[in-house]
Amino acid sequence: MKKYIKYIIPSIITLIILGIIYYLNNLYPFGEKPLVQVDADYIYIPILYKIWDILHFASNIFYTKLALGNSIYGSLIIQGSLYSPLNLILYLVDRNNLINFMGVFIMIKLCLISFTSYIYINHKYHNINYFYKLLFSILYTFNGYIIFNYFNHMWLDIVILFPILVIYLDKLLDNKDIAGYIIVLSLSLIFTFYYSYFILIFILFYTFIHLHLSKKAEIKDIVFKLGKGTFIAFLISAFSSLPLIYQILTSSRFHTEVSTELFSNLPMKSLYVLYSPLMIIYFILLLTKYKSDKKHVFGYFIIVLLYLIPVIFDPINALLHGGTYWSFPYRYGFITSFILMDASLYYISNYLKEEDVKIDLIGKFSYLVIMLLLSGLIYLSLKSRANIIDKGILLGINKEKWLLLFYVAAIVVSYVFAFLINGKIYKYTAISIISLFSIFLFTSLTIYYNKGYFLTTNAKNFYDHIDIQHDGLYRVEYSGYTPYYGLMYDVDTIDSWLHIVPSHVLEAEQRLGYAYVTTRNYSYGGTIFSDYLLNVKYVISNEDKSNDDMYEELGEYDYKRLYRYNYNSSYAIPFNEIKEITYNDKFDYQNQIYQNLFNTDKNIINYGEYEVTNSDEYTFRVTKPIYLYLDADSYENFNRICMNDVCIYKDEEYIKYLGYYDSDIEIKVDTRDNTTVKYRLAAIAKEDIANLTSSSVKYENGVYYYDNVDDYQYLYFPINNIKGIKVYNNDKRVNTYKYINNFIYIKLNKGENKITIKYTQPFIKIGILLSIIGIILFIFNKKIKVHKLLLDACYYIFNFITIFLVLYFYIYAIFKYML
Repeated sequence: MKKYIKYIIPSIITLIILGIIYYLNNLYPFGEKPLVQVDADYIYIPILYKIWDILHFASNIFYTKLALGNSIYGSLIIQGSLYSPLNLILYLVDRNNLINFMGVFIMIKLCLISFTSYIYINHKYHNINYFYKLLFSILYTFNGYIIFNYFNHMWLDIVILFPILVIYLDKLLDNKDIAGYIIVLSLSLIFTFYYSYFILIFILFYTFIHLHLSKKAEIKDIVFKLGKGTFIAFLISAFSSLPLIYQILTSSRFHTEVSTELFSNLPMKSLYVLYSPLMIIYFILLLTKYKSDKKHVFGYFIIVLLYLIPVIFDPINALLHGGTYWSFPYRYGFITSFILMDASLYYISNYLKEEDVKIDLIGKFSYLVIMLLLSGLIYLSLKSRANIIDKGILLGINKEKWLLLFYVAAIVVSYVFAFLINGKIYKYTAISIISLFSIFLFTSLTIYYNKGYFLTTNAKNFYDHIDIQHDGLYRVEYSGYTPYYGLMYDVDTIDSWLHIVPSHVLEAEQRLGYAYVTTRNYSYGGTIFSDYLLNVKYVISNEDKSNDDMYEELGEYDYKRLYRYNYNSSYAIPFNEIKEITYNDKFDYQNQIYQNLFNTDKNIINYGEYEVTNSDEYTFRVTKPIYLYLDADSYENFNRICMNDVCIYKDEEYIKYLGYYDSDIEIKVDTRDNTTVKYRLAAIAKEDIANLTSSSVKYENGVYYYDNVDDYQYLYFPINNIKGIKVYNNDKRVNTYKYINNFIYIKLNKGENKITIKYTQPFIKIGILLSIIGIILFIFNKKIKVHKLLLDACYYIFNFITIFLVLYFYIYAIFKYML
């Protein structure tokens, strides 16, 4: 029993450390505040709501009505690690407590990282002192990568698996059984192919260095086993990875380029590594043993170098990320920390000799220096922590980087003095004090409650106080909300993240005037007609619309109101002729759609084009109640536009709603630095929206009913026509066509039309089939016979791929940057 207790002690220590950190920051469950940071606030917590609903059989695993209908499958895997068994814990959590539970979830995962890293250390370095096994499992758990990325909880699932994977990879390289390698790599690929991509690159580098330095006679057999095991793991994971790869390749996010400079994010990436100072010291000590142990020292040096070069040269780093990244600039940094940990333990195992003697004068002096240094750091950190946090440097370090680097330098000096202490107990005590201090120092800058992240909390509070309806599409009229609020409310929305939105969907929403900001598309913007066109039924607004009977207020909380539209909404619109619709500007685009769908020559939007230099004032004549809008090709030189002294300032490029008016408006426009700005003002008459007739299309329990008594030719649906959509009319599948290159339209039957729309996740069936084949191959993998020619081919292919990738990532990246 004692033997097994040792395995859980690292997790217990991790739990205690996190408990103290949570308690000091008043974080749940030791306080009242939720641990909500950065993307957890925008994405990951709403995704937990979706997974909770799936676990309770209340939601579809593949399709979502977010962004007018898309696959959610890829997002659940990338942003929620859908198939992680840890998600089963969510089943036991109250849905209303998911925001608070985020902190507990992270705590569980960090404890498991301590557990699996200890398993690896104990397996490979069983001869070293238990102190070092314990120490490095804790230090690896709180390495720079995890400290900076802890709220990306789905990435932590891969970090948990990684030490176990390396155990089985080492067994494979020793020409032993490959079953464990296949199982763990399959799990990694199933959890998320995106992060497994980093691990596959590591496997290639690690294997190439290991085999060519060891010069084993059976090297070709080992390479074949590696290829066979990796191939089988790919097949087993295909049900998860194949649909995900398809979705990544077709998403708007994949097609978005982000430029990088030669030394971009250098301070930030450096801290990912420098936050493990003890590992760096031992690695340097290992390098001093090169003459006596050339093979191992050179191997560690090469693999560490391959992962440290991208820290300096960002084009290499960007290419290793897959060609681009938005933030979190060293996403594979846990691999670097793991290699440094392994190198440190190799040095300790083979070269560190310690005696249990009494402390001497040098040791006492060293303790004094250490205590003075740590006391000074306590003073500095207490004085500077608030300033560092307020500037948000953890996602983009600026001038405070030198202070953080000073912290690291002081910790390094403290460790150096600890090495001067004689006697194991005294030295271990000093190293433990410094290590714990460094963990608390560095985590105090990341794991805390930040009032700047409140989107999910605000969304939950609004939901708790408003009677949210579930029978229609929602839109939000203001910026500053999570586009995944629909997952929390279980409602249909226009909003989403680009991870799940194909490029043609994003283009369609932008042309209709809705907002797009970096990695997400929003529903603020557009016009009341585009809302009608998309069958928006509910609006969450921060404006008082009590003077407009087009809206019915359903509730108010915290200056936000829920409204229901009173126009004659249509689930689908029948029309007679397909006209070519060209994009010139957003208002003209909507007019063409209106004319096509309603078979008229009139415009729904009346607008004029204006040009102003410096400033302009004029009266906008209003003869009947209107909705007023602004649009420009570029807002770069726009300063502000004021209507009766209510001003709107420079913003993103989308249609700006200027208000509802029933009398003349005094308008003033200002530009920046005497520049000339061209813009369009548009008016939609309220009566024109009120007179839009209902199409008589009924919708009940997932079925559209339309009695085509007027013999219309086509039926338009405000649903994205994406791959996997299937439409059935009177139980017979019919062809679907793209309206304005995005939405569904079908040909109608005369008389009765009973229409259902179904979705099948692309590549899921073939993925399941490949997974079954993979499982069969796994069961019988030992019986797979191999010819010498195949061994040779696998060996040369492996070498070619590895060398090609090294040249591609490390040479081509710089060459491409220079061009």
